[in-house]
Amino acid sequence: MTILTDYKKHKALMKDFHHVVALAVRKRRVLAQRIFYSIFGFLGIAAGILVLAIGGNMAIGLVGIAAGIFFAVRALFYYAYLGFMSGRLMAKQIDTVRYTFDKENVIIDDALEHCEHPYHVFHGIYEARRVFVLLVTTRIGYVIAKSDLSEGETEQLRALFKEKFEQPLVYFDV
Repeated sequence: MTILTDYKKHKALMKDFHHVVALAVRKRRVLAQRIFYSIFGFLGIAAGILVLAIGGNMAIGLVGIAAGIFFAVRALFYYAYLGFMSGRLMAKQIDTVRYTFDKENVIIDDALEHCEHPYHVFHGIYEARRVFVLLVTTRIGYVIAKSDLSEGETEQLRALFKEKFEQPLVYFDV
Protein backbone atom coordinates (compact mmCIF):
# COMPACT_ATOMS: atom_id res chain seq x y z
CA MET A 1 0.00 0.00 0.00
CA THR A 2 1.37 3.42 -0.98
CA ILE A 3 0.10 6.77 0.31
CA LEU A 4 1.11 10.29 -0.72
CA THR A 5 0.67 13.14 1.77
CA ASP A 6 1.13 16.70 0.52
CA TYR A 7 2.36 18.89 3.39
CA LYS A 8 2.05 22.12 1.42
CA LYS A 9 -1.64 21.44 0.94
CA HIS A 10 -2.15 20.40 4.57
CA LYS A 11 -0.18 22.84 6.75
CA ALA A 12 -2.81 22.45 9.48
CA LEU A 13 -1.69 18.83 9.90
CA MET A 14 1.19 19.93 12.08
CA LYS A 15 -1.18 21.33 14.71
CA ASP A 16 -2.94 17.96 14.85
CA PHE A 17 0.42 16.16 14.95
CA HIS A 18 1.64 18.16 17.95
CA HIS A 19 -1.69 17.79 19.74
CA VAL A 20 -1.75 14.00 19.28
CA VAL A 21 1.90 13.61 20.31
CA ALA A 22 1.33 15.75 23.40
CA LEU A 23 -1.68 13.68 24.43
CA ALA A 24 0.10 10.41 23.71
CA VAL A 25 3.53 10.84 25.25
CA ARG A 26 4.10 14.31 26.69
CA LYS A 27 0.92 15.23 28.53
CA ARG A 28 2.63 16.31 31.79
CA ARG A 29 5.42 18.17 30.05
CA VAL A 30 2.98 20.12 27.88
CA LEU A 31 0.85 20.94 30.92
CA ALA A 32 3.95 22.22 32.74
CA GLN A 33 4.94 24.36 29.75
CA ARG A 34 1.47 25.85 29.44
CA ILE A 35 1.44 26.67 33.18
CA PHE A 36 4.90 28.25 32.81
CA TYR A 37 3.75 30.37 29.86
CA SER A 38 0.58 31.40 31.70
CA ILE A 39 2.48 32.50 34.82
CA PHE A 40 5.07 34.48 32.86
CA GLY A 41 2.36 35.95 30.68
CA PHE A 42 0.49 37.20 33.71
CA LEU A 43 3.69 38.46 35.38
CA GLY A 44 4.83 40.27 32.24
CA ILE A 45 1.51 42.03 31.75
CA ALA A 46 1.24 42.90 35.46
CA ALA A 47 4.83 44.20 35.64
CA GLY A 48 4.37 46.27 32.50
CA ILE A 49 1.16 47.82 33.81
CA LEU A 50 2.80 48.47 37.19
CA VAL A 51 5.77 50.22 35.56
CA LEU A 52 3.41 52.38 33.49
CA ALA A 53 1.19 53.11 36.51
CA ILE A 54 4.00 54.36 38.73
CA GLY A 55 5.30 56.57 35.96
CA GLY A 56 8.38 54.57 35.09
CA ASN A 57 10.02 54.21 31.72
CA MET A 58 7.29 53.79 29.11
CA ALA A 59 9.47 51.63 26.84
CA ILE A 60 10.18 49.14 29.63
CA GLY A 61 6.51 48.98 30.55
CA LEU A 62 5.48 48.32 26.95
CA VAL A 63 8.16 45.66 26.53
CA GLY A 64 6.87 43.95 29.69
CA ILE A 65 3.29 44.03 28.41
CA ALA A 66 4.37 42.76 24.97
CA ALA A 67 6.37 39.89 26.51
CA GLY A 68 3.45 39.05 28.77
CA ILE A 69 1.04 39.00 25.84
CA PHE A 70 3.45 36.76 23.90
CA PHE A 71 3.61 34.22 26.75
CA ALA A 72 -0.16 34.37 27.37
CA VAL A 73 -0.95 33.79 23.69
CA ARG A 74 1.54 30.95 23.57
CA ALA A 75 -0.13 29.32 26.60
CA LEU A 76 -3.63 29.71 25.18
CA PHE A 77 -2.81 28.65 21.62
CA TYR A 78 -0.01 26.19 22.34
CA TYR A 79 -0.81 23.56 19.70
CA ALA A 80 -1.69 26.11 17.03
CA TYR A 81 1.63 27.91 17.70
CA LEU A 82 3.67 24.70 17.40
CA GLY A 83 1.76 23.67 14.29
CA PHE A 84 2.29 27.06 12.68
CA MET A 85 6.02 27.01 13.37
CA SER A 86 6.45 23.38 12.22
CA GLY A 87 4.38 23.96 9.12
CA ARG A 88 6.45 27.01 8.20
CA LEU A 89 9.74 25.15 8.65
CA MET A 90 8.69 21.97 6.86
CA ALA A 91 6.97 23.67 3.94
CA LYS A 92 10.27 25.17 2.82
CA GLN A 93 11.92 21.78 2.44
CA ILE A 94 9.29 19.06 2.10
CA ASP A 95 6.30 19.02 -0.23
CA THR A 96 5.12 15.46 -0.66
CA VAL A 97 5.92 12.40 1.40
CA ARG A 98 5.38 8.90 0.04
CA TYR A 99 4.60 6.18 2.59
CA THR A 100 4.91 2.61 1.35
CA PHE A 101 3.82 -0.24 3.60
CA ASP A 102 5.35 -3.53 2.49
CA LYS A 103 5.53 -6.92 4.23
CA GLU A 104 8.24 -6.00 6.72
CA ASN A 105 8.87 -2.23 6.61
CA VAL A 106 7.41 1.22 6.32
CA ILE A 107 9.31 3.06 3.59
CA ILE A 108 9.25 6.86 3.75
CA ASP A 109 10.44 8.93 0.80
CA ASP A 110 10.54 12.71 0.65
CA ALA A 111 12.82 15.44 -0.67
CA LEU A 112 15.26 15.04 2.23
CA GLU A 113 15.46 11.35 2.99
CA HIS A 114 14.67 7.74 2.21
CA CYS A 115 13.95 5.72 5.37
CA GLU A 116 12.97 2.14 5.95
CA HIS A 117 11.60 1.34 9.40
CA PRO A 118 10.61 -2.18 10.45
CA TYR A 119 7.15 -2.27 11.97
CA HIS A 120 8.44 -3.23 15.42
CA VAL A 121 10.48 -0.01 15.91
CA PHE A 122 7.48 2.31 16.10
CA HIS A 123 6.85 3.78 19.53
CA GLY A 124 3.15 4.45 18.93
CA ILE A 125 0.45 4.50 16.26
CA TYR A 126 -2.26 7.13 16.73
CA GLU A 127 -5.34 8.34 14.94
CA ALA A 128 -7.15 11.67 15.22
CA ARG A 129 -10.02 13.16 13.25
CA ARG A 130 -7.82 14.38 10.39
CA VAL A 131 -4.53 12.47 10.70
CA PHE A 132 -2.73 9.25 11.45
CA VAL A 133 0.51 9.70 13.44
CA LEU A 134 3.33 7.15 13.38
CA LEU A 135 5.89 7.80 16.13
CA VAL A 136 9.36 6.33 15.82
CA THR A 137 10.41 7.92 19.13
CA THR A 138 8.65 10.25 21.53
CA ARG A 139 9.97 13.18 19.46
CA ILE A 140 10.15 11.91 15.88
CA GLY A 141 7.12 10.90 13.90
CA TYR A 142 5.29 10.93 10.61
CA VAL A 143 1.88 12.33 9.68
CA ILE A 144 -0.55 10.85 7.16
CA ALA A 145 -3.47 13.08 6.19
CA LYS A 146 -6.80 11.30 6.11
CA SER A 147 -7.96 13.67 3.37
CA ASP A 148 -5.37 12.04 1.08
CA LEU A 149 -7.07 8.67 1.57
CA SER A 150 -10.30 7.32 0.15
CA GLU A 151 -12.80 5.69 2.53
CA GLY A 152 -11.60 2.23 1.55
CA GLU A 153 -7.96 3.16 2.04
CA THR A 154 -8.66 4.52 5.52
CA GLU A 155 -10.17 1.21 6.62
CA GLN A 156 -7.39 -0.72 4.86
CA LEU A 157 -4.75 1.38 6.66
CA ARG A 158 -6.41 0.78 10.05
CA ALA A 159 -6.41 -2.97 9.36
CA LEU A 160 -2.74 -2.82 8.35
CA PHE A 161 -1.86 -0.98 11.56
CA LYS A 162 -3.63 -3.59 13.67
CA GLU A 163 -2.03 -6.47 11.79
CA LYS A 164 1.57 -5.33 11.31
CA PHE A 165 2.43 -3.01 14.20
CA GLU A 166 3.18 -4.25 17.70
CA GLN A 167 1.74 -1.06 19.22
CA PRO A 168 -2.06 -0.77 19.27
CA LEU A 169 -3.78 1.94 17.25
CA VAL A 170 -5.00 4.61 19.70
CA TYR A 171 -7.66 7.18 18.78
CA PHE A 172 -7.68 10.77 20.08
CA ASP A 173 -10.68 12.99 19.37
CA VAL A 174 -8.72 16.11 18.38
